Amino acid sequence: MHSLKYSVAKFIALAALSIVSVSLQAQHTLILKTGEKMQGTVQSLSNGSISFLFKGNTMTFKVDEVSTIQFSATTAASSSAAPADGGSKGVEFVMAGRKLVTQPKYENLTMKKGVVVVEITIDKDGRVMKASPGAEGTTTTDQYLLTKAQQAAQSAAFDKCPKCPLETKGTISITF
Repeated sequence: MHSLKYSVAKFIALAALSIVSVSLQAQHTLILKTGEKMQGTVQSLSNGSISFLFKGNTMTFKVDEVSTIQFSATTAASSSAAPADGGSKGVEFVMAGRKLVTQPKYENLTMKKGVVVVEITIDKDGRVMKASPGAEGTTTTDQYLLTKAQQAAQSAAFDKCPKCPLETKGTISITF
């Protein structure tokens, strides 16, 4: 009898998850029963498994391993900012537990377009210590845009966090 109740409850939970995951295409937070939190996108839910896109890699988890999936367009670990002129240019970042306090400064003096994803490492004071353009998700190989995105990422600053690790890694995406 206990097994039947568990199976029915699991079926209802899976049905609810599949309805929600199909209707939303946003950033998700997957929280495993181990306590590990992952930012990414739920891609599918089938046969008791969740297919989850995490940092460009598709990972599969059994539903039993997952504690919670948070569905939201903006999560605590990511934020985005669009320019005031309403154009298609913009900045998005992913930095777990940190807030952007100084927007990246950049300009494109050409007609070139593309998205450059810059892998960054920040210190406890929120300063960008390393910036490597061309990470997964970059849509251009143009050296000018890669250089401008790297310079922009280096001009950004995040909030201070004395209790954070010495280094925190994340990304800044610049759309030209």
